[in-house]
Amino acid sequence: MRQELKYLVYSHVAVIVVLLYLTFDLLTLAIDDAFHDALTDAELNPPADAAPQTQLIPKIIHQTYKTTDIPEQWREGQQRCIDLHPDYEYNLWTDETAREFIKEQYGWFLDTFDGYRYPIERADAVRYFLLSHYGGVYIDLDDGCRRKLDPLLTVPAFVRKTSPTGISNDVMGSVPGHPFFAKVMKSLKKYDRNWLVPYITIMFSTGPLFVSVIWKQYKRWGVSENDVVRILQPADYKQHDNSFFLISQGSSWHLDDANFIKSLAHHILACVVLGFIVAFIVLYAEYCFYCWLCSGGGARRISRTLKRGLVWVGILSKDQSQPESMEMSSKYRRLRKDSNLPVNLISPDLEENSSDQYADLSDD
Repeated sequence: MRQELKYLVYSHVAVIVVLLYLTFDLLTLAIDDAFHDALTDAELNPPADAAPQTQLIPKIIHQTYKTTDIPEQWREGQQRCIDLHPDYEYNLWTDETAREFIKEQYGWFLDTFDGYRYPIERADAVRYFLLSHYGGVYIDLDDGCRRKLDPLLTVPAFVRKTSPTGISNDVMGSVPGHPFFAKVMKSLKKYDRNWLVPYITIMFSTGPLFVSVIWKQYKRWGVSENDVVRILQPADYKQHDNSFFLISQGSSWHLDDANFIKSLAHHILACVVLGFIVAFIVLYAEYCFYCWLCSGGGARRISRTLKRGLVWVGILSKDQSQPESMEMSSKYRRLRKDSNLPVNLISPDLEENSSDQYADLSDD
């Protein structure tokens, strides 16, 4: 195998390893195991004569908005949640009261909380702290209540499944101090990154994609039965007679980029064609790079550059890089190539020069 081709193969392997390391948790979402921990119909819709189940989650409803002035399209759903649960404590957390809660109870997170680029990130983050601190049920304002939530309170924690895979953060419930929400809280700082596109930044820093990844990490090595996060299935979530929630129109945070990304679902053919074009461009660029390697000692230049880099980071010393040895080796290779050329050997003519070089001792 040519040295240039080896460099190309090794570089691709290195890139693949790095990408696998960075995206491993995302790739695990391709395995949809939400049904394993699903809330069953018997748990959510017990017979009338069944013995009452012990309720673990406190009867508290949390909702968030920037002020107490709720938009008209969400007021009916909000009021229905209040009317259906007269025995529940209801808390509407505004931007001001949410920040005050973080400042008083979780001061170590206040800088990150204030530093979020988008208000929805703060609304996402505070709900995890509220559930961990007080317990109860968090409900987005566009998720109006359809029936009483009591059957959901019989498990230590629950979230809802999203399609096609993963979980969401718009409806969640927990006992105080549940280990899953403790892990979510501790992971927020690590995932506070700017991905340039607002929709992706929100989804992967505090939103449903972030929660799904942490959920996969949380149960990777197994959890005890009391710490399992139960999953509310789509049919129990909305659009069925026994569903717990009614969905109102409108979103409190979707920007133009989110609408654009969602619109791509209606242009699948164009996305596929664009994908082939991008793949062709990448392959052609790699072919050009390989040709450059093969012409003019590209591999040697890359090798020298890598050695300089290793010297710069301290892995190699200047003596170990041995530039003199490389130069001598290059000269040696040239000498070996020249060894096949015709050679004129010069030897003295002993017959002609014998009288000059040797004294005549016969007279003695």
